[in-house]
Amino acid sequence: MLCPGVLMNTNFHLQHPERAGIDTSDAELIQKYLDQTYSTRFSIKRCGYSETDSFCSHTRIDVGAYALEEIRHSGEVRVRADRMTSVVALHVLHGRVECHYGDLTGVAGPGEWVLASTGFDGVRVRLKDAHVRSVVLNRSLLAEAAGDSVDGDPELSVIRFTGLTPTNGTIGGTLAAAERFVGHVLVTHETHGTPILLESAGRMLADAVLAAFPNELPSDLADDNDGDSHPLLLRQAVDYIQENVARDIGIGDIAAAVYLTPRTVQYMFRRHLGTTPTAYLRDVRLSQARHDLIAGYRGLTTVAETAARWGFAHTGRFAVLYRNTYGESPHETLRR
Repeated sequence: MLCPGVLMNTNFHLQHPERAGIDTSDAELIQKYLDQTYSTRFSIKRCGYSETDSFCSHTRIDVGAYALEEIRHSGEVRVRADRMTSVVALHVLHGRVECHYGDLTGVAGPGEWVLASTGFDGVRVRLKDAHVRSVVLNRSLLAEAAGDSVDGDPELSVIRFTGLTPTNGTIGGTLAAAERFVGHVLVTHETHGTPILLESAGRMLADAVLAAFPNELPSDLADDNDGDSHPLLLRQAVDYIQENVARDIGIGDIAAAVYLTPRTVQYMFRRHLGTTPTAYLRDVRLSQARHDLIAGYRGLTTVAETAARWGFAHTGRFAVLYRNTYGESPHETLRR
């Protein structure tokens, strides 16, 4: 079981949905199952359950970057782990769940959500006659959904939750609806051949969790948009990129130009443009390179020189990116 805290594979990848589970009252077997499944050491204290009942019942559908689980515990169970690197949200169907993380405490009853793990350090969870469904997310999936990455590496991202219960009941209902939908997707046999659907489902879960639980991501940026749907600061960042596209600039330069942190700039581009600042800069440079190739002469212009002029040091990679974007090679553009 995810009882409730999980250590998933920290490489952001997708796999075919895989099922696993356990249904037993054998304490030793439960311990081994938890430790092996989640690659961490659990401390489990049990009280108030009948030996004739199933102490732990758990089913899991795992896609690598995320998983859905259903968990039942008889009596009162206290679970501790020193380290959890996945974010785990529990939807209580029956009973009561109490979670502690640092100085944060969250309590949930039937129909309510609570974070069992925020993805950092250890956790403490107490379940009483609990039947829960859980959403398990790799931190890198959350970072990708938020557009919060460091040098393109989501594993270096830090998304800190500031509360263990949803901001309101309505947003908790939205998360429950997303969990049910993704659950339906994962049990559909045809899903195994559609990785793009699995990826979209994972992002839906990540977006729903980020929206449901309080965290340090900016809830919104300045509403000063002069009638435009994009914030003024975003437009200023875009203008800076356009004006300095020929220079060797990066996310730090863009953030400094608009007096924001790199993290906030990342989030701003992801939220409003569906991309990252570095990807946007690359696309602008690619467009400039295409303009030069169209206007160039074969005897005077070369693909390698044009690529280098716009910051593409590796001509082969430039050619692949160019073809994927424009449907033809840079050489074909130059020959026109």
